[in-house]
Amino acid sequence: MKAEVLVDKYQTDLSNLLCPSCHEPYLHQGIVEVYNRSEDDEFVKATVIDGTDVLSHTIPNSKSNNPSSRRTGLVIHFDCEHCQDIDFQLRIAQHKGFTFMDWEYDDGSNSGSKG
Repeated sequence: MKAEVLVDKYQTDLSNLLCPSCHEPYLHQGIVEVYNRSEDDEFVKATVIDGTDVLSHTIPNSKSNNPSSRRTGLVIHFDCEHCQDIDFQLRIAQHKGFTFMDWEYDDGSNSGSKG
């Protein structure tokens, strides 16, 4: 399934992230994964935050869930109040000064390519 990252104006200075499936704003954040590495470094510092549990370790980037093929990345797991049977992740990647975002679903499909 492919979906673009959509936002909706909530108030004059805030935006709402919309569900990639139903386009409603009722999303709940879950696990957060942070991947930090220098450009093209073979290893990445992976930090996974699940509630109050934090796990941090250094692993080969090729074995990580890092959305960036070359630098740092961030993955936020979401569930939607309306789409309870769909698990998806907002993936944020840095590449050459650009920030790329896409959704990846539990079946591994996504809405864009890795940066």
